Amino acid sequence: MGGQVSLGRLFGIPIVAGISWFLWLFLMVFLLSGYFGPVGGGPPDGRAFGLSLIVVVVYVVALLGHEFGHALMGRRLGIETEGVELWMLGGLAHLSRPSRTPREEFLVAAAGPAVTFVAAAIAAAVVGSQEGWSLTAIWEVGSRQYAGSTTVSQVAGLVLFVEAIALLFNLLPALPLDGGRIARSAVWRVTGSPLKGTAFTAQAGKALGIGIGLFGAYLYIRGSSLYTAFWAFFLAWFIWQNASAAVIPTERRRRGPSLIATGTVMDREPVWVAADDTAAEAQEQAFGPHGVDWAVVLGPDGRLRGILHGTRVREELDAGRPDTPAAALLPRGRTPSTSDDVRLDRLMKDKDLERLGALPVLDGRGVVVGVVSREAARQALVVEGGLRG
Repeated sequence: MGGQVSLGRLFGIPIVAGISWFLWLFLMVFLLSGYFGPVGGGPPDGRAFGLSLIVVVVYVVALLGHEFGHALMGRRLGIETEGVELWMLGGLAHLSRPSRTPREEFLVAAAGPAVTFVAAAIAAAVVGSQEGWSLTAIWEVGSRQYAGSTTVSQVAGLVLFVEAIALLFNLLPALPLDGGRIARSAVWRVTGSPLKGTAFTAQAGKALGIGIGLFGAYLYIRGSSLYTAFWAFFLAWFIWQNASAAVIPTERRRRGPSLIATGTVMDREPVWVAADDTAAEAQEQAFGPHGVDWAVVLGPDGRLRGILHGTRVREELDAGRPDTPAAALLPRGRTPSTSDDVRLDRLMKDKDLERLGALPVLDGRGVVVGVVSREAARQALVVEGGLRG
């Protein structure tokens, strides 16, 4: 994306950050340096900036841990992550598809806050080892300037304060926060309707946005700085906008069939065989390990050559012809396929999909980009409210 910087890959998942994120980090270092500034006031010195930088580095590590909590839990459930994006208010794991069950929704949503909780717990343990194991003492080290008696406890205390506030805020039951997704999974589980879960938590998000805006106005009237009010209004606007965006597709899906395209739910790593692979190689690399009924056969250019059935491969092997090329085993006639922009409600009416159980998906150039199964399409339509009854 334009205006973004690549930060590399972790677990095979790309990480990007906008320029505004780096500016935000510099601002955080400056703001948090006041916590470690000279006793009695005065501008922060080099030590203060150094300690605040350590806190910000720990914050970034915890933030990445939070987002990869979502990503790795999604991967465990069969949901890939296309990338992790860092920006001013945190991060976002771009998942390849929405959750299909309340359980998936809950596990993916809760995995991020679970990592944040662990980060806060580690910081609390460090403070406790320095200042004693009183909960009051541990909290005050992070929330009060200079309450800690050692540098280690001051740094850990501020990390604890930042992570605890982030955790509590993120668990509020309102979209687009993780707590909203957790609440959505609960409503979905009780009512059986993901639409009702989305509608409830989106409205809660809009109410939260209004509440934060009113609180910002109250603080400004009571004498808080314009800077504080600005951030309250910005946060309120962000939550309102995202909660409102969640309501729009919900209302649209209530009025008619799903507008989701095939490309959003397809398997992007289909089982495939090269056209010049032998029957033995096809059995060893595709049909044996994956247990599929058929696999797509691709030419050197990535274009679809046909669909190879496992029974045809086994017949050739039983006949003692393991070196027969896969291309020679393809059935004659038209090769069933679909495109990545076909709506799922239309795809479900495809006779080839019903017969085969899945179809190869081609992009606009005719290159195979995945395989979509009838079950995946059906589940996506149920989740999004596109199927009735």
